[in-house]
Formats: sequence, structure tokens, C-alpha cells
Amino acid sequence: MFSQTFVNPQSQTIFNREIDYWNQLINCSEHRKILEKIARKRTYNTSLPWEDALQIAYLKIVEAIIAGKFSGQTIEDFYRWSAKVAKNSIVDGIYQEKNRYCMSLDQYVSETNLPLLETLSSKSNLWENLEIEDLVQKAAKIIQNLDQCYPKRKYKDLWLGRVQGKTQTQLAQEMGLGQSTISKRWKELESRLLEEMGF
Repeated sequence: MFSQTFVNPQSQTIFNREIDYWNQLINCSEHRKILEKIARKRTYNTSLPWEDALQIAYLKIVEAIIAGKFSGQTIEDFYRWSAKVAKNSIVDGIYQEKNRYCMSLDQYVSETNLPLLETLSSKSNLWENLEIEDLVQKAAKIIQNLDQCYPKRKYKDLWLGRVQGKTQTQLAQEMGLGQSTISKRWKELESRLLEEMGF
């Protein structure tokens, strides 16, 4: 048997009133334009499209109605309240969107064990740092291609070892080669890398 839930008649009346207000809000083009204006204004120069922000606002208004958070008495109170809910939900959505695309300085530069923070200079010259990151990424791709073309030369292992700060002697031991061979291969790699990069 299904259990019946009894709803307080006063609560049901309030909920029905809020649903009526919601229907009036949806059907009132003037108030919809106000909510659209809020969405456009708040999302200007952000990565969140205003249409998405407006949808978020509508959903938050419905959620707040269901949660019984509207305490006003008139349709005007409802319009003011819904505008505040819309504004706050859009601001929250923008904040969440901004945090979604933040890059951590603890993130490693691609193909290395070098954190991005260690590539930044003390003066934090942004353009110079971006150029360095771009060059490092290009170099990593070129070295990967060279390593595929010449697998016996172990260019990628050699480069990763140098980025990790290993000496030629350490690399020679790890790779099972002589120190002089490592030195020659490093010079070869430098030469090929500079040629591929156009220097």
C-alpha cells in the first residue's frame, strides 16, 4: 500500500500562489526583459554566455520556490525577489566558470617534470614567460618527433634527463652508454633541435 502524505493546507495555498506568480513571471515580457538585462550585464566580458546565465537564473528561481524561500505577499514582491535570486545565481555561475579555467602554477610544463611556477622569472614578465612556455612546448614536440625518427638515439630520454637536471654521468649510467657518447648525442640533439626550430 502507498502511504499518503498530508500537506498542510496553508503551505499548499502558499505554494500555489508562488506557482501563480511564477506563471505570471514567465508570461510577463517586461519582467523577462529585466532578467535578460541582468544576465547580459553580469556576463559582459566573461566566458559565460548570457543565455546560459539566464537559464541558470530561471532554474535557481524554481529551486527557491520549491524550497519555500519566497516570503513576500504580492506579485511585485515576487518580481523583486526573483530579480535578486537571478542576479545572485548569475554571479555564482560566473564565479564557478572563472574557477573552472584557472591554471595551477603547480601544473607541469608538458613533457617535463618542471612545474610552471619554476619557469616564471622573479620580475614576472608575462610575455617573456609565455614565449618561453611556447618554445618549451615546440621543443618537446620536435624532440618527440626526432625520437620517433631515430629511436636508437634515445633523444627523448636524453632531453628529459637534462630537464630534470641530471649530469652526463648520471644519464650515461641510466642509459647504459658512455659519458662521451651522451655528450656527442646532446650536441647532435641541440643541433637538430635548433635546425628544426629555425634558429
